[in-house]
Amino acid sequence: MLNFELTEEQEAFRDLCRRFAEKELAPRVDEAIENAEYPIELLKKAAAMGLLGVAAPVELGGGGAGAIEEVILMEECSRVNPNMGVPFLLEGSIVPSLIWGHGTQEQMQKYVVPMLAGEKLMSIAVTEPNAGSDVANVQTTAVQQEDGSWIINGEKCFITMGIYATWALVLARVGGAPGIDGLRFFIVDTASEGFEVRKMDMWANRPAPTTQMFFTNVRVPDENQLDAGFREVMAAFNKERIMVGARWLGHGQHAFDAALDYAKSREQFGKAIGTYQSIGFRLAEAKVDIEAARWLVYHAAYKWDTGAPAKEIAMDVSVAKFQATKMAERVTLMALHIGGGWGLVKGVLPFAQMAIDAFIAPVTVGSFEVQLRIIARQLGLKTD
Repeated sequence: MLNFELTEEQEAFRDLCRRFAEKELAPRVDEAIENAEYPIELLKKAAAMGLLGVAAPVELGGGGAGAIEEVILMEECSRVNPNMGVPFLLEGSIVPSLIWGHGTQEQMQKYVVPMLAGEKLMSIAVTEPNAGSDVANVQTTAVQQEDGSWIINGEKCFITMGIYATWALVLARVGGAPGIDGLRFFIVDTASEGFEVRKMDMWANRPAPTTQMFFTNVRVPDENQLDAGFREVMAAFNKERIMVGARWLGHGQHAFDAALDYAKSREQFGKAIGTYQSIGFRLAEAKVDIEAARWLVYHAAYKWDTGAPAKEIAMDVSVAKFQATKMAERVTLMALHIGGGWGLVKGVLPFAQMAIDAFIAPVTVGSFEVQLRIIARQLGLKTD
């Protein structure tokens, strides 16, 4: 079945991504899950193959492609594991895009170039204990000093890949100013005095370690300020939601493929369990679910590449993200059901880990409820 009408070049790019995922990422998945560590040395290899920063400006070391290529990369990496492609999402797209879109030439050369070469990592630190979906409620503060530098105090949580970060892109409230206009990004060197990072022990997302960050009178030079704040991060989240949709699309496809193979080989009462209507129909329904998600995710990426304004594509992005994440939940739980007792035995079938990983889908980059709120408002319904 055709997923989306891709060009010959995009199909060739998909083949490249799939080979990289199967050869380089797949053999490292079990170890990454067990140790909650990512094989970051692979990022240099990925960069050399043109897989890190595929949509970044060519002059900064990127590929100059579009959102569709980013979706292809995320889908293929996630067919191995939904967490193994996360650095390509963050380090190759969302984080550097805020700098090349709103930073200075000096910032681009100092930070973006080594990131896209796979040499350095920068985490984006937005979420706080009391500011998850409510980004406007960020309480971390940045106060300017007489010498022009800034002092940052606060706490961030659920920060992906934080233990590897040389820098953190921190959203802080400037001088205690209220509202969304008081928020601004700062690039913080993680070697700074007063900075601390702690790994969070997560059930899911383990190959892409999640951390807390603490800032106690951390001094940041004025040139590390970014001309971006609330509005810019929300626009970046729009792009990220498309790629998150691709992440869970790939994961759902992986779970479906494994469940289908098992249903064809597992026999009960003298025949393969997939031939029983109760199992066959669940797999057929899952196929419909996956194809719907695929079309919606690729459509949203296509709309992004056309340069449509953020407000115009808000519906497309939220619908795609909602469908893909909901699908991942449904399909992984279906796979776990088909696996029966063996699906819960560690090292036998992958379905339990797949379901656990999918549990994080509802809360990544805007919860289900946030997406429904956006969709309702696009329908002209003033929900609160």
